[in-house]
Amino acid sequence: MVMDEIARAALSSKYHFQRMFHALTGFTVSEYIRNRRLTLAAEELTGTTAKVIDIALKYGYDSPEAFTKAFQRVHGVTPLAARRENVRLKAFPRISFQLQIKGETEMNYRLVQEEETKAIGKEVILEKEHAREIPAFVEKIWTDGTHNRINEAVGRPHGSLLNGYHFDFAEDGSKRYMMGYPVPVGTEVPGDLTVLAIPAQTYAVFDSRETIPEDSEIGLEIINVWRRIYAEWFPSTNFEQAEGPCLEKYRWLDEAKSESVCEVWIPVRRKE
Repeated sequence: MVMDEIARAALSSKYHFQRMFHALTGFTVSEYIRNRRLTLAAEELTGTTAKVIDIALKYGYDSPEAFTKAFQRVHGVTPLAARRENVRLKAFPRISFQLQIKGETEMNYRLVQEEETKAIGKEVILEKEHAREIPAFVEKIWTDGTHNRINEAVGRPHGSLLNGYHFDFAEDGSKRYMMGYPVPVGTEVPGDLTVLAIPAQTYAVFDSRETIPEDSEIGLEIINVWRRIYAEWFPSTNFEQAEGPCLEKYRWLDEAKSESVCEVWIPVRRKE
């Protein structure tokens, strides 16, 4: 209920607000709310004589035990220990957002309407360090032969680049990620691969070559594409992210397979 109210105040859908918040801050909305509540709770513990149970109830905890567990996870000490002198506590300040229209580099995009389809591939659950977890996963399936098994299953040559699918975004910041490709109708899918249903969607499509300056560090290109989409494109348009998988479509630019390009596809809809 709290999340719905926050999203309404931001003139956004709950889904879009959660994606935007996490992309811009690195925190989920629930993490930020919890950290702020426990920051204020710590201030009351050290500045007043209020009972621990009263402070626990005030900041949304049903019992002193639940409050103590959450408090200790953030601050490293129990609520009672926080009242002693010279105890180190953590403070999570309020977050403020400022939209800066720089105009240094334009963002080219196109809208594409895609029909319902299915893709197959190998998936992994990403926790927090997505920029580290994805390359490690991609390297693993490339070296163990899974990458080419997927290409074989969909009738593509070995070495062809697969798509990356981001889906099942959770409120704790985790999500599922699959390397795969659309599967032709009637194709027999190996039992150890994931089948992902992708609904008909309108996508905003961003080409990394047109979105990131030429002097960008190569390894950071795709990360910067995502950053600019959430920090610059969404705030300056009348679109919001729709529910459904986001895609990274990779392809080789030359026959020698020495240079590739990526397009980021995000399902969108116009704000009401």
